[in-house]
Amino acid sequence: MKYGEKYNIPILTAFFIGILAIVNFYNKINCKESVYKILFWILLSVFFIGSVGINYFVDGKSLNVDRWDAMEIGIRAIFNNEYPYAIKDYMGRESSNLPFLIILGMPFYLLFGSVGYLQSFCFLLFSYLIFKIFKEYKQRLVILILLTISPSYLWEIYTKSDLFSNFIILVGFIYLIWKNFIEKKNFKASTVAILTSLMILTRFSVIIPLIFLLFKPFFKFSVKDKLLFIISSLITISGILYLFFHQADSLDLMIKHNPFILQGGKQPMIISAFYIITAIILSFKVKSFQHIILWGGGLLFICILLPFLYFMMILGYDDVIINSNFDLSFFNMSMPFMLVAIGLTFFKSQKPQT
Repeated sequence: MKYGEKYNIPILTAFFIGILAIVNFYNKINCKESVYKILFWILLSVFFIGSVGINYFVDGKSLNVDRWDAMEIGIRAIFNNEYPYAIKDYMGRESSNLPFLIILGMPFYLLFGSVGYLQSFCFLLFSYLIFKIFKEYKQRLVILILLTISPSYLWEIYTKSDLFSNFIILVGFIYLIWKNFIEKKNFKASTVAILTSLMILTRFSVIIPLIFLLFKPFFKFSVKDKLLFIISSLITISGILYLFFHQADSLDLMIKHNPFILQGGKQPMIISAFYIITAIILSFKVKSFQHIILWGGGLLFICILLPFLYFMMILGYDDVIINSNFDLSFFNMSMPFMLVAIGLTFFKSQKPQT
């Protein structure tokens, strides 16, 4: 709708019909497993190489998207012993990246000179998750196809945005915790607390899927495990925050320039509280990995849909869609969840691979 200009509705309609046709056709054909396997690995390899090429050839400063630079100025600031949240990027904005997201970008900046390659790595991570979650190559291939033809994901790759990748990592974290701790009933409070704290320090919105994953198990903890979880979390969060905030010249600087204000001001507090309360209530009904993925992704989508509709009412179509007075890319937070949920629902007769 945004880039189709006067042809946006026909293009959108054609794309939607095309997706339905592809999935319907794909479901009706039955090839040998080896054919799907070959196509899966070919598509994975070609897209990965293509994403690396895009990161190499596209000049980030030619884009009207500065997420990549917001991460890079944070990385440079840490290595230069500077306070990262009072520095402007090339578009004159301060970084809203939470500390651990910046840490995730460090290896790619140090090794390749650009955090854009984080997207290529996360594509491989998502491909691995597809491989683990779904039993057959036919299932794996269709999810990979839906990902690689998604305009929203292609936009993320081209603009070197970390948003989609952040939530791929979150899906991987949820799968890891579910399979290794919750499903096996071997919950190690301190280990899970440390890993959860790191995830929370990427983006505030990850809290919603994490509630679906962890609130019911936490509620059933013994008092000892509850205290261990809380103390481990506080130590982890405090240590990372110290690393990022101790270079600030004054408390006033930290108060006026920090990512919590930028991320926390996206929606009114009462609306955010409503989402969290809803997630807490629904978390007690969670019985499977599929529930977490479907409900977590669905609530993330609603979290963006409601302010989007509000902005559409008060500003109108042109201001919101064409003039970018609403960041449409926030919808991508739910995309990794939705792709996995589509597969788990579509292939509901097949049990996820353990």
